[in-house]
Amino acid sequence: MPRKKNYDRAAVDALIARSDGVVKRADLVLLGVPDSTLTSLTGPRGRWQRILPGVVLTHRGNPTLLERRRAALTYAGPDSRLSGHHALDVWGALGRRVDVGREILVVVPHPRHRVSSGFCVVERSERGTGRAERGGLRVTGVARALGDACRRQDLSLDDVREVMSAVLAADRCTLRQLDAVIRHGPTQRSGHARVALEELGAATRSAAEGRAFRVVSRSGLPQPVWNEPVVVAGRWIGNADAYWPDLGVVLEIDSMTWHLGAQALRRTQAKARRYAAAGLILLSIAPADLLGDPTAFLDQLRRTLETAAAAKRSGR
Repeated sequence: MPRKKNYDRAAVDALIARSDGVVKRADLVLLGVPDSTLTSLTGPRGRWQRILPGVVLTHRGNPTLLERRRAALTYAGPDSRLSGHHALDVWGALGRRVDVGREILVVVPHPRHRVSSGFCVVERSERGTGRAERGGLRVTGVARALGDACRRQDLSLDDVREVMSAVLAADRCTLRQLDAVIRHGPTQRSGHARVALEELGAATRSAAEGRAFRVVSRSGLPQPVWNEPVVVAGRWIGNADAYWPDLGVVLEIDSMTWHLGAQALRRTQAKARRYAAAGLILLSIAPADLLGDPTAFLDQLRRTLETAAAAKRSGR
C-alpha cells in the first residue's frame, strides 16, 4: 500500500491564513500537497471547494463577498485589478442603494489572455490597470472604476445616472476625471454613460432651456416668468428656470449639479426644502428627458399646473 506523501502543513496553513482561505491550486502543489489530496479535499465530500478554475476556497458553504473578490483576483493573475461596481464598493464610493451585482469585473493588461469564468468577468485593457490597492485588494482608481461600472450590460440610463450620482456626490472623483475616462475609454456599451455625462454639461442644459421655452410658449398653458429670482413674502427662495407666481409652481431643468460633489448635493437639498417651506411646487426635469420627449414634459407640466390651480381654488 503506497504511503501518503508528506508536505509542510505549517506552510500550507500560513498560505491559507495570508489569503483569507482563497488559494491557487498550483501554489498548494508547489508546497507539496498531492493532486490526489486536493482532488479529495475539493470533491463532493471534501472540506474545501473549487470556486473558480485553479482556485480553491478552503471551506464549504457559500463564499463571502470578500472571498469571491479574492478568488476573482487570484484567478485573473497578479497584474489584475477589480473594477466596476465592486471596485467602487471597495473604495467606499457607493451609496447603500446601489447594487454591486453578482458578477465581478476584473481588468488585466491587454497582452494577458484570460477568459471569463463563473462570476468573474475578465476584460483586457490597453489603458493599463493602475497600481491602487485598498483593503488588501488590487483595484482600479475611482474614475476608471466608475467608467467601467457605467458600461455594465444590465444597466439602464437611470441606473447609470444613479451610480454616477452616488460616486460624484461622495466627492470620490472629479467630473473632469470621469469625463476623461469615458471619452477616451471603450465605446462599446458606453452610450448611457455618454448621455449621462452630457447631462452634466452646460451645452445640454442650455439646449434644454431653449426647448422648454419654445414648448411652453406654444402650449396655451399659463405663461411663467423666465430666469427670474423666486421671491415669496419679500424673501429670496431660489433662481428658477421658470416660475408661475400666481400658481406657486417652479420649474428647474436639473443639470445634475447634485452629482458634482457632496457640497453641491447639500445645496440642492437645501433649495428643495426652501421651495417646500414657501409652499411652492417644484417640478424638476433632466435635460435629456426634456430634449428626448418634450411631449411627455409638457403633459407633466400641464398636470402640475392643474393640480396647483385646483389647490388654489379650494383654498389650500
